[in-house]
Amino acid sequence: MAHAGVDPMLSVAESRIPFLKKEQRGVFIRQLTVQNFRNYDYLSLPVHSDHVVLTGPNGIGKTNLIEAVSMLAPGKGLRQSKLIDMLKNHQMDKSWTVSAIFDDAGDEIEVGTAYKPDVTKKVEKRQIHINKVAIKSQDELGEICSIVWLIPSMDRLFSAEPAGRRRFFDRLVQSFNPRHAGNCIAYSNALRQWNSLIKERKFDEQWLSALEKTLGKYGELIHSARQNYLIKLQRKLSVNRPEFPTALLSFSGKFNAEQKTGEELADLISYHFKKSRQFVADNISISGIHNIDLQAFHSVKNRQASMCSTGEQKALVVSILLAHIETLSELHSKLPLILFDELGAHLDTHKTEALLEILNEFKTQIWLTGTSTTTFSAWKNNAQILKLDNFQNKATLEVAS
Repeated sequence: MAHAGVDPMLSVAESRIPFLKKEQRGVFIRQLTVQNFRNYDYLSLPVHSDHVVLTGPNGIGKTNLIEAVSMLAPGKGLRQSKLIDMLKNHQMDKSWTVSAIFDDAGDEIEVGTAYKPDVTKKVEKRQIHINKVAIKSQDELGEICSIVWLIPSMDRLFSAEPAGRRRFFDRLVQSFNPRHAGNCIAYSNALRQWNSLIKERKFDEQWLSALEKTLGKYGELIHSARQNYLIKLQRKLSVNRPEFPTALLSFSGKFNAEQKTGEELADLISYHFKKSRQFVADNISISGIHNIDLQAFHSVKNRQASMCSTGEQKALVVSILLAHIETLSELHSKLPLILFDELGAHLDTHKTEALLEILNEFKTQIWLTGTSTTTFSAWKNNAQILKLDNFQNKATLEVAS
């Protein structure tokens, strides 16, 4: 399928990104529809370019719109918000919906997700449809489209809380292994139940042993997936990109020095929880797969990323994401959809221009946001640029093709 306004793919010889091959491409949203989502009552947006740029003042809804796009992949979206917080004005009698028509190498795929509050249920759950057929597992979304994103809250990723770094890396692993998200959810559910039983001193041996076996099973799957992908990713991080220096990555925490794998590691994790019962009952926290930390080292500055400036940390995150896209391209021959919110924040003009040039070579869809159109002047001929302040005060909007 031809895409209007986009330059032909550079040849491998001409490209600044030598790993790209002509057949490698991502999926492209051709129609996006949102209803009762954040500040939007209704928006129907035809997309006629490979790239989309959203501009406008702060608070206009740029991040809300790319958050809607992020809900078309497994997980909780780029803000990690509760589903009910995405509902416009918390109208409990309504539901929010996000749907899209994807172009996947000429094949049209309809994907939709929705959430309706249900006060009778303790756990939030969203509905998902693919080609009008309801699916039970979010993993199937990952088979259609993986999404990577960079948002301002990630600009100090390496000096923030470890949980944010775990989520960041697990999203990368999920792009490579769609089942990883489900494994993380299964582990978290078992851990929550196990903690609850211990705290309430309900020492039911059969129940606790079953949960510890589940923690071992999924803990091993999570640990192995993280370690395997870290090795692959670090190889690509060695590529020389002067504007975005190499980050040397490693994990710290329980089990990361272990040489055991498979069933042997699963048994070790199960035993770790079994022998830790009394510690948890005495309100002593324990380490494990659930609280490892992703460490990064700035190779050029020769210092821990946590000690780097905000701009340096953002450049490291960009370097990781570029290496991630390169890794995926080799392993899957399919590139992820890319969302960069407030692209120019904490990047100087030189780095911003260099990043736009690199991104423009990816044969996949890229959504960018910023307060000014001047940031994206280099893309004026190959992107659909929308000024969202033109939409202000319009509750229902259908954008013309």
